[in-house]
Amino acid sequence: MRRLMSVVFILILVYMPATVRADAREDYQEAYKIYICAAASVAAYDDRIGELATRYLQEDGWKISRYIQAQGNSGARFLVAQKEVAGSEPLYVLAIVGTENKEDVKADLTIDKVYFAGSSQEEFVRNAEKKDIPNSEPKVHRGFNNFVQSAADAVLSSGQQPRVSLSDLLLTNKAGNLYLTGHSLGGAAATLAGARLISMGISPKQIEVITFGAPAVGNAAFASAFEPVLPLIRVVQSGDPVTGILQGLVRGYKQFGREIKWDSPKWVEDAHRLPGYLDSAIKNYYDKRRKLAEAPAELSGPAAVSSGKQEGIYIAPLKNSLPEGLTAEYGYMREALEDEYRKQLSDYLVKNENDIPTWEQAAEAGCHWAVFSEVSATRVKKEENTYYITFTLVLYDLVNNRVADTAVFSTNTRNVTPLEAFIHSFRGISPHLNKSLVNLQASLQS
Repeated sequence: MRRLMSVVFILILVYMPATVRADAREDYQEAYKIYICAAASVAAYDDRIGELATRYLQEDGWKISRYIQAQGNSGARFLVAQKEVAGSEPLYVLAIVGTENKEDVKADLTIDKVYFAGSSQEEFVRNAEKKDIPNSEPKVHRGFNNFVQSAADAVLSSGQQPRVSLSDLLLTNKAGNLYLTGHSLGGAAATLAGARLISMGISPKQIEVITFGAPAVGNAAFASAFEPVLPLIRVVQSGDPVTGILQGLVRGYKQFGREIKWDSPKWVEDAHRLPGYLDSAIKNYYDKRRKLAEAPAELSGPAAVSSGKQEGIYIAPLKNSLPEGLTAEYGYMREALEDEYRKQLSDYLVKNENDIPTWEQAAEAGCHWAVFSEVSATRVKKEENTYYITFTLVLYDLVNNRVADTAVFSTNTRNVTPLEAFIHSFRGISPHLNKSLVNLQASLQS
């Protein structure tokens, strides 16, 4: 018996690190999916924040096609984001806009149910018009169903591109993968769109639905029919009333899928607002990436890249000048900034504070430039929890011992969280930094 226990103990020691690594990697991959879907859900909205999110996704290699309703028509608007993945099939994300105008509110309030069945768009329309269908059959929210049906009438905002038929694409390309996502009404529509694709013959292995603050969409029969076949993650923040509103106010609705529950950021007064979900998704991504880095024999996230050039850049640690109430945000801000440096400065040999302790030693090690940055915050008078987040960057020429360039960018937190405001601030400066480095390099070579 003692020998058996010894063997079992040895096996645990041998296999536990592999299990830890596998779990950490799976958690990281899921966190990345949720983060990208949250960003795409923000980008789906036709406002300033949506415009910025779209631009950031494009800068990160995503191709965005935006679908709108023809002038004078109401209904679903959405975007399709596509990214080429090395050694794999392209990844697609379809993000559906949530409640954005009074017509969307009408869809939210049309709460009676219609029969949900079919294997084609036309069959779904015919079945939804049938009367006296018993509640033992799958039924869904009429307003949400009409909203999804209207997606067939959406047109590309740019008429130069061919329309993408995702159902045809997935049916002909069995290795293709699609994430359906959205916030609030958009999340409900994503769930129904996923159920339609499954009914039309798309393999459940090819699609996944990830929603944020979405209400229930159908009755118990609908939930029973699709829970076994539709991969669905419902992200819910504590205090968000929308996720349970139909079950509480109207009888006969039932949620399904795997629920992930997060605490709502203290900076967001309304727990249903999408910026709060995006903030939590970003932090969840960094938390899971950090755990992956700490797991035995695993890589520690994106590494600095060198093109082989002799020019080096010393990256000083981000200086923390945040007030006490914001200090918990600093670690996430620093990680986000380091990711941006890795991307923007990939043509240079980047050395950070773990490699070289001081900029003087950086100069001795052959670095040509040093980047110093600082984050600070100023509270807006008479506005609770509203700040101006300021990012300051100084580019120092170590060769000539002079300041080569400076930049300052501020963003307020009225419509975004402090972390999101910081990301917007340094993203605003990044092109300026890159241009300055190109000009400096050219001057050194001339």
